[in-house]
Amino acid sequence: MKARSSPLVSTIALLALAGGALAAAWFGIAKKDEVAQAKKAAEEKLYDFAPAKVKAITVEAKGETTALVRAGDGWRVESPVQGDAERATVDALVDKVALLRRKSSIAPAPDPASLARYGFSPPRAKVTLTIEGGKVETLSLGDENAFDGTAFVRTTGGSVELVPGDVKWSLERSTFDLREKRLLTFDDKELQRVSVVAPKLSYELVREGEGWRLDAPSKERADDATASRVLGAVRGLRATAFLRPLQDARTHGLDRPRWRVKLVSTGGTRTLLIGEPGAREGEAGPRPLYAKLEGTAEVAVLPEGAAKDLEQDLFALRDKSVLRFDQDKVAAAKFTAGDSSFQTKKDSTAGRMASVLWSLSSLKAKAFADETGRTLAEHGLDRPAREVALLAADGKELDHLYVSGERAGKTFARSASSPRIVEIDGAALASLPKSAQDLEEKAEVKPEAKAGRK
Repeated sequence: MKARSSPLVSTIALLALAGGALAAAWFGIAKKDEVAQAKKAAEEKLYDFAPAKVKAITVEAKGETTALVRAGDGWRVESPVQGDAERATVDALVDKVALLRRKSSIAPAPDPASLARYGFSPPRAKVTLTIEGGKVETLSLGDENAFDGTAFVRTTGGSVELVPGDVKWSLERSTFDLREKRLLTFDDKELQRVSVVAPKLSYELVREGEGWRLDAPSKERADDATASRVLGAVRGLRATAFLRPLQDARTHGLDRPRWRVKLVSTGGTRTLLIGEPGAREGEAGPRPLYAKLEGTAEVAVLPEGAAKDLEQDLFALRDKSVLRFDQDKVAAAKFTAGDSSFQTKKDSTAGRMASVLWSLSSLKAKAFADETGRTLAEHGLDRPAREVALLAADGKELDHLYVSGERAGKTFARSASSPRIVEIDGAALASLPKSAQDLEEKAEVKPEAKAGRK
């Protein structure tokens, strides 16, 4: 038996050895290929520096020279104007240079005639990067290669290389391209107060925890969605151009600005003035707005309608939530319809109750019917058609909703947390249970298997 199995064992051993040899050979080839590719990629790279190590940049393009310096996590323009730079644009430029790879080498030591032939007399753009430690790298942009859209560039050492054509989008940047176009930048967490003086209504929002409170023209909780829309409008004020300071503010309607936006944050207070000059005789087409930060002279051009979302009416600014409660603190709810009522615990009907609580927390006023709450009978709330009491674990009432029957096509409601009577959309309460059975989790009904198959 052993004698007969000996050839088989030898064959298996030989196959194993062969397989190991093949695997080793494949691994060796793959490893060599990886090394070769890494070496090729390294040779193709024109520069060897980390983008984070760049401390200053000079960009010469479109007839302008712009000097920038790193400032914390971002960049600042130092000349020809001073102000914040557009971080994403500057970072993209630095990254493009740091990662740039040649497609082919054209001229290691070009003569003046060659430089002119490839578009470097003068170059279309030139970028000078100052690296941490004092090292300086330069990159000049020449003409586009008409054959395949690639571009000629000249490196720090003076050689001319052929690179992907998209490099021009990063290098050919004017001062306007590189500077921050947003007129009021801010960090939401640091913002404490927003004041807007507008033609129709002036208002003021004050930070309150994670949300906002209306401080003027009335003092009450603000509508979260409207507050977000206002902040979005402020953040969206972007210049389409910057003008040289002019002596006469009347030219741009800034002697009597139609809008004033004041931001108070932990870093200080800034006020933006926005003017709208009157139409001139025979003037047609869109009319831009003009803006400037108080205390500065430079004027920014804004597109027509840029301030429209700053215009808010009082109803939009006010919180329209009917009920105020913490869903996590609700342990039970009592539902009343006419003379019948039932109570259910949250943990016994978790899935259905979660949906009910979401509907109640999302209930919004369509209109404010009576701020004082004195006209209960007039609005059908002296004898409510429906009620919902939300209870904590200790039985304490967190809030209570009172709903009228339909009155001339309208439904009214109020809560225990506010005397205000509001009009609501009756359909928003369609998901409220009418009995305890409505809250029971129903078992999934599976279709019975057919008795036979054809």
